[in-house]
Formats: sequence, C-alpha cells, structure tokens
Amino acid sequence: MIKFRAAAAAALAFALVASACGDDDSDDASSTTTGGAGTTEAGAGSATFEFVPLDSSGPLTKGALRSGDIDIAVLFTSDADIAAEEWVLLEDDKALQPAENLIPAIREDKITPATEAALDAVSSELTTAELTEMNRQNTVDGDSPADVAKAWLEEKGIVPYEGEAVTGSLTVGSTNFAEQEIVAELYAQVLEAAGASVTKKFQLGAREIVAPALGSGEIDLYPEYIGSYTAFLDDSATVPNDSEEAADQLRTLLEASGVTVLAPAEAEDKNGFVVTQETADEFGLAAVSDLAGVSEALKLGGPPECPERPFCLIGLEDTYGLTFAG
Repeated sequence: MIKFRAAAAAALAFALVASACGDDDSDDASSTTTGGAGTTEAGAGSATFEFVPLDSSGPLTKGALRSGDIDIAVLFTSDADIAAEEWVLLEDDKALQPAENLIPAIREDKITPATEAALDAVSSELTTAELTEMNRQNTVDGDSPADVAKAWLEEKGIVPYEGEAVTGSLTVGSTNFAEQEIVAELYAQVLEAAGASVTKKFQLGAREIVAPALGSGEIDLYPEYIGSYTAFLDDSATVPNDSEEAADQLRTLLEASGVTVLAPAEAEDKNGFVVTQETADEFGLAAVSDLAGVSEALKLGGPPECPERPFCLIGLEDTYGLTFAG
C-alpha cells in the first residue's frame, strides 16, 4: 500500500486498506450527496479539511479517532480494529487505491532456487482473511508478531520446513508498522527453518527509508505492496489489476537496480479512510466521495508522509476533489 498504508482489506492505511471498489454514480459531478447535518451538494461548498500527522495505522491514529481528536483516519483495510471498534471503512468509489498484494522485495544477489522456494511457501498460502486475523491476534489479543507468525507457519505445515536447505546469511527488514513486522517474521522464520542464518532489522521506518536500505545492501529483503511500491518507483505508472502482471511491471521498473520481487501473495492490504459510526451518521458518509459534500472542516489523521503520497492527500485532492489546508 502506498502503505503509510492501508489498500484490509481492514487498516495507518491506510485502511488503507478491504479492497477498493469500482466507480459508481458518485463519479458524476452533478450527483447529490445526501445524508446528515453538514452535507451539501457534492462539490458545492465543501470544506477545507485539515491533515494531522500521526503514525502509520498505529496507536496514535486509532487513539485520535476514538477520542474525537480527528474525524477521519488513514488505516490499512486489513486492520482488525476496524471491525472490533465498529468503525466505518469508506468505500473507495472512485478506485483511488491500486492492487496491493504483498510481495517479497529482495536483492538479486541473494536469490537462489532454495531461497525463492522458501519464500514462495509463505506467499502461496497467505490470504487477506488470514492476514487480517494475524493482525487481530497482534493488535487485539496482544500476541507478539513473532508468536503470531510462528503459529501461522505451524498451522499451515510450512514449519518444520521440508524443502531444499537455504544456505548463507540473510537480513530481513520491515517498515514501521505491525503488519509489516508480522509478514517479515513469516519470511525470517521460514528462511531460518530452511537453514539460513537470519538477522532481523524490523521497524526501520517508512518506505522512503527501507527501500534504499534494500538497494544499498543494508537489508536483503522485506515485504512490499505491489501498488505502493510501483508508485514509489514511478508515480506515473498504472498498476494492472492482475497481480502477476503488476509483479512483472515491478520487475521491469527494478531492472538494473540489483533488486527484484518474487511471486505475490493473494493477501493484500490497501490504504483506507475510516470514520466512526457517529461521524458517518452525522455527515451521511458511506463512500470517500461523500466527503466532498461536507461543509464542516474535518480533520484527517494519518502517517506523516501522507501529504506527499499519491494514494493519500494527493489522491484525495486529485481524484476526489477534496481540499486540505496548507
């Protein structure tokens, strides 16, 4: 996702975030947004919103949404708290968010048939529903990412590992939110079970930090999201809906960089925009496009990188016609 995300499925974000839906009648600029107090005709008299920099689908953003310090949260769509708190994930009715399948990004000089097979053992089994459940175990039950990953690998029969042995050393990294650490643990633990010497460097920071760390060799692999990684490499690229085609495009963008991506998982997590049920009722919000009809200056909270990312503030302005202060 750009994950600062969310694209769950439930999740800063971005619930991002359940998967984005296609266009509907709300694309028509002349349509009327109906709902509670504070709404107007779409595009007529919409307010200038405020962005509040917090964290990436983490406790600061969720706490601010609970307390009312913000009105809209950028969360990942696979974030289990969306269902647990009975929050409302606004429909991405203009399809801002791209496909966001999880995919291992890895240095080419670290790829062997055995390494690829071990990582594919994870990706071939990982679904969005299972990703959301692992997030729930971490955020709601309080289980550590390492314990969550270990239990899933054992449940799937991936460990004890019976494939070809992996030799040498590998450093596995992650960006700075819990889902990334869970998936990075899946990668690290399966590689370790296969025989590799594994070093973990998790929670390194945003993509802007971790992707260069991969390129420099500080880390050897980390979990990525197809759409967000594509936009990071080329913000003018269109992400194919088919995950295999999208992965092929990524490989092309990464040519000559010393980095590539392996097979994508079915699991994906997009950036999403989430409100409380009370806010949804007050302003008649069901889809992101409904925000264009709100006449009150609402506050959006999310990762500090949101204003510079095409699937966050830039996308809300360009695709949905919203206005933000500053």
